[in-house]
Amino acid sequence: MNFQEKVFETTADLRARAAALANVAVTTARARAEVAAKRIQGLKGSIQVLTLAGREFNKVARRHGVRFVKENSDIATAAGKDVTALARSTYATLTRRAAPKSRKAPVTRKRATRKAA
Repeated sequence: MNFQEKVFETTADLRARAAALANVAVTTARARAEVAAKRIQGLKGSIQVLTLAGREFNKVARRHGVRFVKENSDIATAAGKDVTALARSTYATLTRRAAPKSRKAPVTRKRATRKAA
């Protein structure tokens, strides 16, 4: 067996190993893709149920929110008026000037007169 035949044989062996490795990789990837597809199919149903439940929840929340606002708008308006009155009276109290206290007349110093020389 000469060198060229040895190279051809080794090359063929490497090609066979590469093909086997590629075949195993493709088979493994295909199996994982199938598992992922099954999981996605299982999740699709759950997602549809959650989407429907979310829509129904939003309808109920809007309905009760509107009802709550209608029933409590008078209370909120009255509370706003009370807070406004309290704020105004507090502001008026804080800005009111205190009555001036009686002051003593300031003591003035007399300057010493210079004697004319």
